Formats: sequence, structure tokens, C-alpha cells
Amino acid sequence: MPKSLPIRCWLLLCALGGLCALCASPAPADERSPDVTEPPAYDQFIIVPLRIHILSADDLPDIDCKLTDADVVRIIGKANGIWHQAGVHLGLESIVHEAAAHKDEFRMALEKSGPDALELYKLLRPQASRDFAGMHVYYIHRFAVNGVFVGDGTAFVQETASLRTVEGGIDEPIPRVTAHELGHAMGLSHRQNRTNLMASGTTGTLLNATEVERVREHVRHAPGAMSASEAHEAATNATKKGDAATATRTWGWLSEIPGDGAEEAKGHLAGPPAPANRPVGKAPYSNCPPLARHSSPPP
Repeated sequence: MPKSLPIRCWLLLCALGGLCALCASPAPADERSPDVTEPPAYDQFIIVPLRIHILSADDLPDIDCKLTDADVVRIIGKANGIWHQAGVHLGLESIVHEAAAHKDEFRMALEKSGPDALELYKLLRPQASRDFAGMHVYYIHRFAVNGVFVGDGTAFVQETASLRTVEGGIDEPIPRVTAHELGHAMGLSHRQNRTNLMASGTTGTLLNATEVERVREHVRHAPGAMSASEAHEAATNATKKGDAATATRTWGWLSEIPGDGAEEAKGHLAGPPAPANRPVGKAPYSNCPPLARHSSPPP
């Protein structure tokens, strides 16, 4: 300490210096990274298969979901509108309508632990529909949060979701909540910039370059994920082998990716027959492949 300064002045200067250093410290890398507003080239896309589960439970009104197949196609279409900026396409593999499992066990555990014990919702997943190389979203009527990521590429989302509106945000809550929870499944944490996809409780949908890079690195190793070129090869081989189900599904995913390659994929969808060995529903918008629709008996 310089002898010419009283100790109080010296301590005050040190405190001010520390405050200035704190104020001048750089923002975290995620905050400095620019937002990504345009999708990459068609051949840079990564497709991640997604299975949707609509849970029913007549004796558990909070679980009993009333979404229709048309609702799901709309929701995932809008979620893809968000994720396309990262070069990720959610390939809707099937919509499974099924009765919730382990209802009595779930009810007793929830009464004991309270509504914030979100890990308990994993009990409701029927075993038969969980064997799938891809991600899962389970839709229920309502619970304590809009949605939750429970691990293993699995999220629960309430059909009654509600969000705070922000500038530039999406026009419907459920697609945003779905995209947000799948963001956790793809390696992202919360970032409380209110227009960002990973902000809590807002309609924001933006991702920055750092988040996009992190997601793309994560999904390259996700179960069932494939590049656009790998999907093209798989669809071509399935067409040659007469595997209509695989060909239709994979060409359908490729047709939904923005870019020049979508036109070729749409051409392959012009006339393949629906597979005879599984129920298929017609998607309610053009150029969307038929989706497998399963109805499972009570577990």
C-alpha cells in the first residue's frame, strides 16, 4: 500500500477496481455467440427419428391426453421449423396411442411424493413401445410443469402448455415446449435469454451458433440418427428391395427438409403403396408420408 494514501482510501480504491474488473469481464461464450437464423445446406442435415406417445387413462384425468394425429403432425411440423435452423430434422416415425402403464403405482407414489416429483412420470411408459432407436415424446393432459426431459432421449409434455409471449416467438405453446425438451435430449442446458429456445417458459425459439454446434455434435451419436446422405442411401435401397414402409417413411423425412433435395424425395412419394401389414393414416398436409399409427391395449 502506498504510504501517501490512508488505509480507508486504499481499500476503497481496491474495491472499485475489483468492481470495474467484474463489470468489464467478458460474457459467457454462449451469450456472445450470434443467433442462427438460416438452415444449413440440405446435405448437412441430420435426421433424428422420433416416436410420439399419446397416453390415455380414464381414471387419471391429468394423464388422459386428447391430442389427435392431426394435432401431432402440426406440432412436430412446427417443432421442425425451430430445429431446422440447427440442421436437425425430427423424423416422425409413428404416433402410438396407448394406455398409461403402472397407474396404481404411479398414483400412490405421486400422493406420497407430491406433484413436483417429475421423475415418477417415467412409470407411465408402457414397455412394449419403448424399444426404438430414436427419441420419445409422451403427451399427457397436464402436470406441474409444461414439460420435462427424463433422460434416455425421452420427454413428457402437457397438452395444456402455457407460455409467456416474447417478440418473434412461436404462435403455439406445445411445439415450443416439445422442441425445448428435445433440446435437453440433444445436449442443451437452459439459457435465460427470453427469445432463446432454451429459456424457461417463453415462446422464444432462437438458437445461437454455439448451441447449434453443440446439438449437432450430440445428435451425430444419437440412436437412429442419420445424415441426409445416409437417409438417401437407406431410402434408395429400401425402394430397390420393395420395402415400401421403410422407403415411404425415409423419403418422407427427406421431403420435409428444406433444400433442393426435397424435390427428388417428393418424386419418390408419388405412388408407393402403403404397407399392408400395419395400420397407416394419411397425414393431413401435402407431401407428408403416411405415418404408422398404433393403438396398444392396456398393459
